[in-house]
Amino acid sequence: MGVLGLVFGLLLTGIIGWRTERDLRAAAHDGLYSIASRIAHRLNEDLANRHREVAMMADLLNSKLLSPDSIGQMIDGLKGRQPVYAWIGVADRQGVVLAATDGLLLGQNVSKRPWFNMALLGGFVGDPHEAKLLAPHMKPGANGEPTRFVDVAVPLLDQNQQVVGVLGAHLYWDWVNSVVRNSIDQLDRLRSVEVLIAHKNGHWLLTPRQGIAADLSALKAGNANGEYVMARERVSPVVSTSGLDWTIVVMEDAKYAHAAIRESRTFMLLFAAALAGTFAALTWVVGGKVAQPIVKLARATQNQAAFADYAKESSQGEGTDETRALGQFMHQLAHYDSLTGLSNRKEFTDRIGQAMARTASTHSHSALLLLNIDNFGIFNNIKGYEAGDQMLIAVAQRLRGLLEEDTALSRINGDEFVIVLEGLGRETAHAVAQAQAVANRLLLSFDTPFALEIGTYSTHASIGLYLITPEPRRVSDAILYAELAMREAKRLGRNQIAVFTDSMHAQLAAQVKLKEDLTAGIPSQLVLLYQPQVDREGKVEGAELLVRWRHPEKGLVSPALFIPVAEETGLIMSVGRWVMENACQQIKRWEGDPRLQHLLLSVNVSAREFASKDYVSRVGSILAETGANPARLKLELTESALATDIEDVISKMYQLKQMGLTFSLDDFGTGFSSLSYLRRMPIDQLKIDQSFVRNLASDHNDASIVRTIISLGQNLGVEVIAEGVEEWSQRALLEQLGCIHYQGYLYGKPMPLIEFENTV
Repeated sequence: MGVLGLVFGLLLTGIIGWRTERDLRAAAHDGLYSIASRIAHRLNEDLANRHREVAMMADLLNSKLLSPDSIGQMIDGLKGRQPVYAWIGVADRQGVVLAATDGLLLGQNVSKRPWFNMALLGGFVGDPHEAKLLAPHMKPGANGEPTRFVDVAVPLLDQNQQVVGVLGAHLYWDWVNSVVRNSIDQLDRLRSVEVLIAHKNGHWLLTPRQGIAADLSALKAGNANGEYVMARERVSPVVSTSGLDWTIVVMEDAKYAHAAIRESRTFMLLFAAALAGTFAALTWVVGGKVAQPIVKLARATQNQAAFADYAKESSQGEGTDETRALGQFMHQLAHYDSLTGLSNRKEFTDRIGQAMARTASTHSHSALLLLNIDNFGIFNNIKGYEAGDQMLIAVAQRLRGLLEEDTALSRINGDEFVIVLEGLGRETAHAVAQAQAVANRLLLSFDTPFALEIGTYSTHASIGLYLITPEPRRVSDAILYAELAMREAKRLGRNQIAVFTDSMHAQLAAQVKLKEDLTAGIPSQLVLLYQPQVDREGKVEGAELLVRWRHPEKGLVSPALFIPVAEETGLIMSVGRWVMENACQQIKRWEGDPRLQHLLLSVNVSAREFASKDYVSRVGSILAETGANPARLKLELTESALATDIEDVISKMYQLKQMGLTFSLDDFGTGFSSLSYLRRMPIDQLKIDQSFVRNLASDHNDASIVRTIISLGQNLGVEVIAEGVEEWSQRALLEQLGCIHYQGYLYGKPMPLIEFENTV
């Protein structure tokens, strides 16, 4: 018993010491992270303030509230109030400096400077650099090195919102050093803390000393043995076009950061020895005075079994509550979703396996329901991830309240919930009917809005149903089949229930093959066709560029089949770039032909493609590479492209508009467009969907919709074109209603380039 007491004392102090060390390590890292966050927040705040100041000055210049003579006084005054500014200047559209602080660079051309060119496309905040034009006018730093600057610039607009110049400012890079020094000086004790700032490519922008590491990657690799304690925080761009992305790294030598751990270890070793000795002594005394008489009595009565049971019960030492709680906590993390409290995928996979085993033994069917919240991604983007989490928690609570207490319910992935229904009977039709009844009850519950912290919101869901039969299946197959059924429910229009069938599995196999063929066929098997767009006189104004896939075995594959596959796999990015490059090359070739140089080419842009962060720069690089006139290029956006981050969409549209491109809103009227956003967009054309044109003469509702779209276009001052015009009667009614631009089989099907050029 003395030995047991010694072991128990060492074990208890070991657990306490381990937890103390863990907390001290976390505290050391948290302290460094707090410094990194403070520096990043201060830099973000200062950059935002400087950009806001420059933007406010630009607004004054845009509104013509200041006379030309007072511009110099204004920017000199701002520089005097904010010593962080090294230079502020105004340049015209050609890059000639018209006004500048202290008269520096007045009359010089800055059109080749990155800040000037980027500001023409929108607000810009740049990375630090050494001055070129300003260098002769600036004193070198204390170490003799050239002065470095951070650029802030915004475009100047006229009353027609056209770019007429740029307002730019250079900030001293020493401002960053002061932020770092102030943050370190505020520490509650002296620490050997070093602060580094890395560029987005990993190269250092700021290092306290030479020889730390070549770049951020080398620093991570060199710290594999834990020589330093490090924390990182990012400085994100303050405007979408800046590309600025810094990483703040705060590091401290581990021997200083973990000094408290070493002190704690020494203390815990001494404490462990003392505690273990005390326990050993106490148990020795107890063993001599209490245990021995009991053992003798047990031997005398030869009741060894009774003593064994008693010894087992009495040996349960104190201190096991903490271990049990830790075990329960680890079990919770391993088997349950931390957000909703429902079982996670691992736990639920076991439940499905058990249900399938019971189904096989009892021949009583079970069912797997996979519920996916409709348009949850859009809700997340618009309302934010906190609102998304609130929605998931509310949905989980509602589903739990509608199901029996012992019904298995899990959140397995993002906004996907899975339910297992057991004991549905041996008859297949009856089992499916019961499962559908439960699914219907779940869908109907979504008719009641969800009360979230940010407000009350409505949504719907789609459910895929897979019937678990006695035939042996893998758990992964069951989940896959339920997911296929859920996708079918989405395809049917959302807020639907779909039951898995064998044909869905065949469709999946065909879709996988289609993906493989499409990947191999881009771009060599892609074909471009041109469908004419004409005016009221029948004169060809341009064409819509349509992509087709010429499969080596299947021939021309319908876009309705391969475009969704390209969207899902991300291949649409490669397809879209290929189409854009060919369109620009064709526009460039037409420039030398007087008969064709007036033509416009319309290119369809998918929602996923337009949402990519680099879309604007990608279009700009293609225009630059091909030398095409952007005024001859029209981008056709569908309303689905607007149903994402609307502010990002508007920003990109204006950036592309400044390049000279035009926009057409395709399939207008088939989706949902908020007029409050529509009037903010630089739309040049509304395109009436062919579904309204088809029954224009016979359907009063379609005629009313067409009349409304045309009226809306006239009120917004944009052109209206109708697609799907196949008959003269349709064309006559459209002209009567005020639409004078047409596209459709009446004027030509999609055709090869040579055939199209012959129609002009």
